Formats: sequence, C-alpha cells, structure tokens
Amino acid sequence: MAYLKRARGGRVVQTGFLPPEAQAELLDLAGREGLNVAFFGGFPLAERKVAVLYPPEVPSVHDPVQVFFLEKEPPDLGEAMGDVEPLEEGFLVALLPKGKKALEEAGFTLLPPPEGAFRPSKVRTLVVPSLRVDAVGAKGFGVSRSYFAQGVKAGKVRLRGKVASPKDEMAPGDVLLAEGLGSLRLLAVLGETRRGNYKIRVEVER
Repeated sequence: MAYLKRARGGRVVQTGFLPPEAQAELLDLAGREGLNVAFFGGFPLAERKVAVLYPPEVPSVHDPVQVFFLEKEPPDLGEAMGDVEPLEEGFLVALLPKGKKALEEAGFTLLPPPEGAFRPSKVRTLVVPSLRVDAVGAKGFGVSRSYFAQGVKAGKVRLRGKVASPKDEMAPGDVLLAEGLGSLRLLAVLGETRRGNYKIRVEVER
C-alpha cells in the first residue's frame, strides 16, 4: 500500500475515507511495520473511515474529519467524503478538508449538524447479501467480512447463547454478542432487493 511506504521513516500519514475491507488490510499491514493506526469516521457507527498512520513515538494524532449538514444530497466525492446519513430535512455528511472545499466550490452551503443529530442511532437499516452471522455481523458493526469471520472462527461471537459458526443464519429476535465490538439484535427482515440481497433492521449496542 502506498500509504505504508510514505509512513516509513517516522512520518504521520493520512488516508482518504476507506471501506471496511481496506481498513482491515491497512491495520494488518501497519501492525507488521510497527506503526500505529487511528481511524476517524465522523459518525459513531461510521462504515467508511479515514486512517492516520503514525509511529509509536507520536503520542496522539488529530481527527481530520468534520461532519456538516446539507439541505440537498451531495455528489460522490470519492475518498474525500465518508458516510452520508439522511435526515428528514437534509443530509449529514462526513468530509475531509478537500471534500469541504469541493462542495463549497460547487455552491453547497455547509451548516453545523442540527442539535441532537449525533444522538447515537442504535437502530439501523442495512442491506446484506445473506442472513449469515458473518454477513450481518460485519455490516452491522462496520468491519470487513473477513475480519468478522476470523472473530467468529476464534470463538469470540455468540448467537442464542452459544458460540456461533460463520454459516449460522440469523432470524428476527436473535442477538449477536461479539467480543470487543458489542451486541447486535436483528429486529426485522424488511424484504429482498432486486439483486437478491436482504434489507434488514438491526439494533447495535457498543
């Protein structure tokens, strides 16, 4: 990864917003290099996050992510923009400085988040490829499927009070307990998408 090459030699290096799979890969590779990694997503349960790589002698790093309120949906800005959460009257969007600049130049008015917007929303609606433990758990906790499956195989995830298998399927009312991540309750299966994925509602407790 290019980020690792730049971080060698004691430099602090910031990525753009990365999907969960890339976060897990970067975390693994940075650990092998003896580098620390901090992740910032702007939201309590952000899926896309910015990684900041830094050497052990650096005590802490700055959070580069800001969250703004927009009255209309923003365009896709790639790695400069993180998660976008719809509200009744607009959208909350996580941005890096270059994403903020791009929206301002495009004529968007960036406002501070409305009061109460950051109350942790424990209930989320997700789209998953199946109701298997590894698919639902990974999406619900915002980690890569391979990372979550490793935790399942290590016996760190329980379903219905028993150690879960990656192939176990969840049903409404089931609770997943994942060591280090929290708990996830499958509230409802809302239906299937045109591509055969499942739309579900879950409640996540950290």
